Amino acid sequence: MIAPSSSEPLIEVDDVQARLGETLVEPELSQANSFIVFASAILRSRRHLDIDNRMTSGDLDPELVKGTVTTAVVRALDATRVGLRVRSTQYPEITTSYTDIDPRLVYFTDSELGDLDPEAGNTSGNAFTIRVG
Repeated sequence: MIAPSSSEPLIEVDDVQARLGETLVEPELSQANSFIVFASAILRSRRHLDIDNRMTSGDLDPELVKGTVTTAVVRALDATRVGLRVRSTQYPEITTSYTDIDPRLVYFTDSELGDLDPEAGNTSGNAFTIRVG
């Protein structure tokens, strides 16, 4: 995989569909495209990760970036499918509980950022840690 230019999204809808194992239709197709653009911008805004240059130089595996961005987009799509403020669904024969949804919808966990750059995901060490970015 060749690193996309800094103006292009880091993944495509096909990557999300492959992860989900389904073909998206409207309105989810538009949501996915919006989440893809947003997730790409979020990751690129973390300038210390230098995503594009590191992929181009070979210091960062583009497949790792693709997987990480796809995970964030799928998580956001899943949150919209369940419902933004739904905590549980109950029927006479079944009860389903959901975890609270992060209000940002599209975000990267410390673990995911750590996969892209060990320093970015390091949340332990000294008496306190200050994360920049």
